[in-house]
Amino acid sequence: MSRRLPLAYLTVLALATAVPSAGEDPPDAREPSWRGAGLAPSWRRSLPESEALRIPTPITRDEEVERVTLKEAIGIALENNPGIAAQRLEPTRQGAGVLQAGATFDPTLSGELTHRNSITPNASALAGTRTLVTDDRSANLHLFKTFRTGTTATVDFLNDRLDTNPRFQQLRPEYQAALNLSLVQPLLRNFGWDFSYLIVRVAEQVADAAVYQYQAQVADFVQQVIEAYWNVVRTRENLEVQRESKTLADRTVHENEARVRVGLLPPVAVLEAEADAKSREEQVIQADNDLAVARQLLAQTAFYRPADTFVPRTLEPADEVVPEDVTVDIEHGLSTALSNRPEIQASARGILVQQLNERIATNGLLPRLDVVGSYGVNGLSGTNRAVSLTTVAFSPTDLGGGRCVPLGSGQGFICKVVLNAASPFAGSASEAYRRLESNDFRSYSFGLQFQMPLSNALARSELTQSRITRSQAELNHRQLLSNVTLEVRKSAADVTSARQRIDTTRVARALAEENLRNQEKRHEVGMATTKDLLDFQTRLTSARAAEVQAKVDYAIAVASWLRAQGRLLANYQVVVEQPGRRGTPWFARF
Repeated sequence: MSRRLPLAYLTVLALATAVPSAGEDPPDAREPSWRGAGLAPSWRRSLPESEALRIPTPITRDEEVERVTLKEAIGIALENNPGIAAQRLEPTRQGAGVLQAGATFDPTLSGELTHRNSITPNASALAGTRTLVTDDRSANLHLFKTFRTGTTATVDFLNDRLDTNPRFQQLRPEYQAALNLSLVQPLLRNFGWDFSYLIVRVAEQVADAAVYQYQAQVADFVQQVIEAYWNVVRTRENLEVQRESKTLADRTVHENEARVRVGLLPPVAVLEAEADAKSREEQVIQADNDLAVARQLLAQTAFYRPADTFVPRTLEPADEVVPEDVTVDIEHGLSTALSNRPEIQASARGILVQQLNERIATNGLLPRLDVVGSYGVNGLSGTNRAVSLTTVAFSPTDLGGGRCVPLGSGQGFICKVVLNAASPFAGSASEAYRRLESNDFRSYSFGLQFQMPLSNALARSELTQSRITRSQAELNHRQLLSNVTLEVRKSAADVTSARQRIDTTRVARALAEENLRNQEKRHEVGMATTKDLLDFQTRLTSARAAEVQAKVDYAIAVASWLRAQGRLLANYQVVVEQPGRRGTPWFARF
């Protein structure tokens, strides 16, 4: 009865602690109250709040305006833009995948400490006891390693101390030691010195492709910054053009009012001029809004926050659009693009990845045939315990004590004899390891293991998918080459046409200015109507806006021409580290 009470108390206590009381938070909704939880943050149930999720209250903004050149804007954006910063981490993440793939060859060391004690009723009369008491303690180590040959090796170092009370147990306690080596060597599937290393080669190519892909993303981002920069310049100059147009319209209104007062023009001339002035005022408002939006886009793209404000600082372009002479050679540009474009390098490595995967899938068609073998040495020792064994034996003489029964006259006696047997393996625990080293007690095994799916449907389907994926990668690569060719030819045409537009719009703007001056003189002497004058003013505004647009388009076209050739980053001294030779961890070298 006394032994049942502790078990009952433990059961009630466990139920009481497992069920929360009324009004109490469930266990997974609270932080652990015990002090040990503070030692390891990973033990806590809740997750720490990410800094990226915090929104400041109130929203802070940087009201300063900083003038920057185009190269400065590119440098600021590359350093501060969170999107490109996230993309910058991708090559590192993929590089960690190489180590992850190589971890297949990382030796694994494991071990266990076990203490087992049991008291059980004994049903065998041979043990000489009604209760079997066993105390077993073990300490074992295991080392596992996969080699580049595909061989898997396991080393087991086993240590055991056993104390039990059967009558025939001579060693109490008994010390057992064993050292075993097991090997498995594939002969068909997964066979080859470097076949098992293919997964590492796949990871290496994926990591290299990630670097080239990041380089392409940086080039796209730099082009995005360039377009945002020149868009601010365009909208800023267009605002000035619209303001000048509004000034001309206002001057026409005042001049017409003066002429109406002296009777040179009818009153309707003032209404015509005022209507046109209001229309141009609307264009000024629209141009001013376009400039504000363009500045916001450049600011958010650069994301320059020296004061750590939520809204970044406004960047004002300091460079003017000055057309530079660029020589366009389509053949040379195409050759340069096919050699330098990082997208092509990334795609080429993607094809190599699929070729390696196809090789792995092809190997899966083979049946599994492995050579297996093991070799081990054993040792035994313990404290000797005298064991008395009662048996019968023949004796020619009577041993006395009533222990003998005569067989007949002169034929001897059958006597009951008590033997005290001693174990030849008695000794300290170190004796078990000495016998282990002697190699006197050994065991070994060897054989073959064979396994083959009858249909092998899984391997055949994986090979089919792998071949299709490889073909898709090759076709996509060809399409990429076609797209690059189109980009080079299109960007070359854009540069040529934009350069011609600059010359044409400059002449058109000069002619529009001259025509307006002539029209103003004719209007002064009454040879031109107000509508004619306003039309020529509108033409001048359009010519000036077209000239600004042509200059900006040319600057963007030059950037696109460099981007199409893969020379944009080099032109602005932006360096992306190229993939180099990686070191092989020691455990993956064999």
